[in-house]
Amino acid sequence: MKTILSITSVMILLVLFTFGCKKDSSDQDVLNSNLKNTETQVIQRYQVAKTNDDLLKIHVNASGNFTDPNTMMEDSLYHLNDSLCNQFYLTYCKEMMDGDNMMSGNMMGGNTMHGSGMMTTHTYMGDTTVVNQYYRNLNTMRIGHSAHHPVK
Repeated sequence: MKTILSITSVMILLVLFTFGCKKDSSDQDVLNSNLKNTETQVIQRYQVAKTNDDLLKIHVNASGNFTDPNTMMEDSLYHLNDSLCNQFYLTYCKEMMDGDNMMSGNMMGGNTMHGSGMMTTHTYMGDTTVVNQYYRNLNTMRIGHSAHHPVK
């Protein structure tokens, strides 16, 4: 009787462990998908903001006056995409933090090695270089934007 109870309890624990790991994998897949979508949005919004900023440089003369009637639209589009890029970047950072917490918060999290270099134990925090570079470029573009901003 004791043998049957112990085998049954081991089987129940094995089933619970298996379903617990499966749920974590599903959560991780959803997080990876969200991160990829947000990363794509950051890059697209940066590229559109850069395009509008470059057009603005061309259509504002040295004295700050418009040389094209579409200049204000280009400036509005620049500011819109600049704001969206910033918002998506902050969302991306939050998702990265959630992913890092998820990886170290489960029973197996401490035994997995992920990321590279100094960030070996932090998967998600270690894989941000591309998005961070776009965000640095966005900040550099913001600093230079006022130099060719149209005078109202």
